[in-house]
Amino acid sequence: SSSSGPGNASGKDTAKLAGMMENMGMTSALSEKQSGSVYHKQLARQLVDFLRHNDKLTKAGGMMTLTDVYCLFNRARGTNMISPEDLIKALDLMKELNLGVSKRSFPSGVTVVQDDAFDDEIMAKKLADLASSSSSTGLTKSAIAGITVMDVCRSLKTSALLANEQLLSAEQMGWLCRDSTIEGVRFFPNLFTTGDFSSCSLSAVR
Repeated sequence: SSSSGPGNASGKDTAKLAGMMENMGMTSALSEKQSGSVYHKQLARQLVDFLRHNDKLTKAGGMMTLTDVYCLFNRARGTNMISPEDLIKALDLMKELNLGVSKRSFPSGVTVVQDDAFDDEIMAKKLADLASSSSSTGLTKSAIAGITVMDVCRSLKTSALLANEQLLSAEQMGWLCRDSTIEGVRFFPNLFTTGDFSSCSLSAVR
């Protein structure tokens, strides 16, 4: 009968794939056949569902690069993958749709997907505390205080790209200052902001 033909088998496969995608946090299988902004609005909602599923965005520290989002999302879809242009258009709509996630561009030009609950002030203070405690906790694996991009990577379990942007942001906000040498760049708590110079000593300088 026609109900047991190839078309029916194909329909079952499609339903099974749709169920698998829903289990991965993707509420519906999108197709670009849907017109214009309607497609991108639905794609924006689907991206947020995907990033919220299993706390992907939270586990990444509330921030992910566009490259990571693009690769993870398309890998989960398997088929009917989206283009980089579609991703950008969907991200541009997230703020307007008030989805709790939006696109952010750093002064350096690096663009990320960020949880709207992410607080730069809290992150900057966290990095300042990390820099203050680095020598006593052995974070830097040396007698030299301060923190590097790689120290932040290990501590926050984030990429070097995002660690660098967060350090630069904390520096711009006045929480950190840098020391650039031939060995690289280290960040220290900005004591001129806090006014607490108790951790300084002449013996350290000598």
